[in-house]
Amino acid sequence: MNIKFMGAAAALVLGAALAGCGGKQQFAVQGTITGLSNAGLVLANGSDTVSVPAGATTFTMPKTIDYGASFNVVVQTQPAHQTCTPATATSTGSAGHTLSINAVISCVHNSYALGGKFTGLYANNDATSTTAATPRTVVLLNGTTGGQLSVSSAMADTNTPGAGFFNFAAAVRFGDAYGVTILSQPSDVNCTLTNGSGIMPESNVSNIVLTCVPKT
Repeated sequence: MNIKFMGAAAALVLGAALAGCGGKQQFAVQGTITGLSNAGLVLANGSDTVSVPAGATTFTMPKTIDYGASFNVVVQTQPAHQTCTPATATSTGSAGHTLSINAVISCVHNSYALGGKFTGLYANNDATSTTAATPRTVVLLNGTTGGQLSVSSAMADTNTPGAGFFNFAAAVRFGDAYGVTILSQPSDVNCTLTNGSGIMPESNVSNIVLTCVPKT
């Protein structure tokens, strides 16, 4: 028997079966998840929702949808201390556009800014009639992986000379420890830190204080 004829016949049988059932081909609204380590994630496709346990790498919505029906998988509730984001290219569309639905959800831990203020850090007294004073700089270090930060007198607020604010470039993940120390400072000043260590809360930390005074 001709193979093409057999394929066409099978398609006719399948179509007749679907028509006989009075319905269309059904598609599971499902997908993959990366980075989920905490509980609380709830995904939704319209009114259809599913709670996803911590550590899950896949999900399937309770209800299937008809061929041609649209879907839009969104995050209804974020997991504790994390933010999950559906990939637009895979989380929205119409059933049957691809062989199966595979909405990709990516989760990351929430991270927050680490910083504070400095006082008493003035530029050097070496200005001339043609050149500005060179700045004084204190280098801060956040542990072994949090990076370095150069706090310069040039960062001072114009209305409050010698004082200003700073933030490390690298945010710190919720629940991680931070420990800021002075790596280097000008030889003619004595700088100290307060509130330099702690556990990152679910908010930015801005209470580190760098205080510098002239050496006597």
